[in-house]
Parts: sequence; C-alpha cells; structure tokens
Amino acid sequence: MVVTRGDLVVPVLLTGELAADKSRMISAPRTETFALSIQWLATDGAEVKQGDRLVAFDDTALLDSIAGRELEVLDADNELANLRAQQAVEVAEKRFAAREAAVEVSKTQIDASVSEQILSRMQYSEYQLQLGRAQLARDAASTDAKTASSGAKLEDQVKELAYDKAVRKYDAAKREIAALTITAPQAGVMIVPDNPFEGRKLQVGDTVFPGFTVAELPDLTVMVVRAVLSDVDDGRVHPGMKVSCILDAHPTRKLSGLVRSVSPVAREPERGSVRRFFAVVIELDQTDQSFMRPGLSARAEVESVRRSDVLLIPRAALAQGQDPLGIVAQLEDGSSVPVELGPCDAHQCELLSGLEEGARLGLAPVSLEVDPAQPPDEEPAK
Repeated sequence: MVVTRGDLVVPVLLTGELAADKSRMISAPRTETFALSIQWLATDGAEVKQGDRLVAFDDTALLDSIAGRELEVLDADNELANLRAQQAVEVAEKRFAAREAAVEVSKTQIDASVSEQILSRMQYSEYQLQLGRAQLARDAASTDAKTASSGAKLEDQVKELAYDKAVRKYDAAKREIAALTITAPQAGVMIVPDNPFEGRKLQVGDTVFPGFTVAELPDLTVMVVRAVLSDVDDGRVHPGMKVSCILDAHPTRKLSGLVRSVSPVAREPERGSVRRFFAVVIELDQTDQSFMRPGLSARAEVESVRRSDVLLIPRAALAQGQDPLGIVAQLEDGSSVPVELGPCDAHQCELLSGLEEGARLGLAPVSLEVDPAQPPDEEPAK
C-alpha cells in the first residue's frame, strides 16, 4: 500500500424506488354512506386501457336506499297530479260562479235602467239596491276566482319543488351507484397505493373515505427515483448534487441524475416507527420505458463530497494513536507516523499532512474506524 494522488468521492447511499414524475391520482367518491368498502381491485402493475375497471366499491347500502328514493319520486308525482286535478275543479267552479254573478248583474241592470218617472220611488230604489248587491256579488266572485287561480299556482309550485327534490335525490343516488365503479380515464399501468393505516398496499375489504387515493395511473414518459435519507444524515444531501442510481432488477444498468428536492421535515415511514427519514426526489437524465417500471427498488449514490487531485491514503493503514485524538499511519517498516485526514470513503481518506506521495505503508494492527461521511467543512481529525 502506498500514498497516491487522485480524486476522492464520498457518496451517501440512499434507498428508494422508481416512480413516475407525474401521475393521475384517482380518489374515492363522495357518497351518502361516506365510508366505502373496496369490493374489487385491479391487480397492482396491470396494464389497463381507457374504460377498464380499476376499483369497485360495495353498493349494498345505496341499492337499499335507491328503492326508497324511487318510491318518494312516485309519491311526489301522484301528489302533484292529484293537486292539479283538484285545483282545476276548484278554479273552474270559482270562474263559473263569477260568470253567474256577471249574468245576474246584467239582469238587474235591466230592471235598474227603467226610468224613475215610470216606477214608484220604492220600486226604483229596490231595483237599484238589487243592482248594487249583484255588482258586489260579481266583484266578490271575480276576486275569489282570481284568488283561487293564484293560490293554485303557489300550491302547484310547492308540490313541483317537492317533486323536483325527490327526482334530484333519486338521480343523485343513481350517480353515486355509478360512481362506485371507477374506470380508467386513460390507458396506463395500474398502481395500487399504500394503506397508511396498515402499512401495506390497499386490498379488497379495506374501508376508505371520500378523497382517499385508491388508484394511480402514472405517466411513464418521465421517471424519477423517490428515495429516503435517514435523519442522522441530515445536511449531507442537497438539491443539485449528482447521483448515480442502480435498479436492483437491472444491476448492470447505471442511471445518472441530480437531486431535485429534499423534504424540509423528517417523517416516520409508518405509524409508531421510531425512525425518521427525509424524502428525496432524484431527477433522472433519461427514461427508458423498455425496462423502467414504477415500483422497482433502486439504490442511489449521492456525491456529497468530491476532492480532485489530492493525496489518498488507504484506511487499512490507519490506526488510533496513543493520543485519543490522534491518528497514525502504519509504515512498511513497522513504524507509525501521525497524520491529518480529510473526508473518507469506505476504502481511503484524504491525506492533509504527515506523509508524501509514494510513501509505502503497512497494514495497521487494528484498522481505524473513520466516519466516511465527515463533512469537508469540519475540522479534520488530528
């Protein structure tokens, strides 16, 4: 082993899975029953065409209620028809009475039109009184006819509103039943989302609520890697860093990309977990649909530290010195030399001082456990 000169790259290892950059999320519908039970679910990863069934919910409760809604519509329709028939009779009677009163006025007008000089004062006054009474009766009958017609219209509107309300409720129930079967709005691959309460994929028999994502149709033209960063590595990964990804299903294919984003808050991966992770999105340089599928597990190496043209010393030649804070390098002749180190990867460290390039080294009795994740801006170990 010798001290060499070269480039040092300290990676941060992330695990994640391949995912579509954009997906069409399909949610559970809003129904009268609120909570819905999944009765049928398409296979996770199945290729679907537009119009294919994705999810079907249990419709037993709605089928029971729609029969009652239909009876309400029939009752409201019968009440409206009966009311209109009754109103037609009442209005016709009032109008007939008004016409009779008008005829009576015409009759009394004949008698009242006789000259006062021909009749006695008493007879003339009686004819005038009869005319006045007939006119009052005519006016009252005409008012009753108009009032009956207006009242009939108002009652008709009330019953018609009740009928329309019953029809709307019935139509809404039919739409809810139709919405319980979700079909694919476009061709793609069916992705079954996770059940956050159970820590697994959704399955038949699970209960979901309105707005709950029950299916996902990803856009496979642009793929990303959604990885997780342990909270103990906070600050070691930033947007813009270069990344090299390998899919576990295709270990010979290396994918390059950049870190697009790192979530600002670490969250638990599942309920009750003591671990915390930051969500990391890695944007890949290219997407090959021939072998890249959502859900494939992936490993990513993020270049958190890069040193160019620096002295490199193997970690196998390093050991802890007598000083608890000191590090020594084991030489080929068996002696040791104190050294100053920069960041390290799994096999070698940056040598800041203590030895020159080409120095020959020996295997340390106990190799030094140096944190390969030591940030470059920290003071190097001494």
